Amino acid sequence: MGERGLGETETVVVSSKGQVTIPSKLRKQLNIEKGERLLVVQEKGAIKLVPVPKLSKLAGVDEELFRGRKPSDEIEATRKEWTKEFEKRVQQA
Repeated sequence: MGERGLGETETVVVSSKGQVTIPSKLRKQLNIEKGERLLVVQEKGAIKLVPVPKLSKLAGVDEELFRGRKPSDEIEATRKEWTKEFEKRVQQA
């Protein structure tokens, strides 16, 4: 455990462009790969870098939600509802 119970702790240098390099050990532990997007969050005087989940990693996360239901029917109904709402707003413009 690192300083003050924060987990892994590393020191990095901020470049003239405000860039930092995430140490390779941390990138490997968190499976952060080249080109991956990170959220930059300011929280209580600290900066957090949070990996944005890849859609491929989210495949199946809603399996329990749709158990016994037909998501394609529900999605189609929602699309129709949005289309009607869109057409209504276009006519009002």
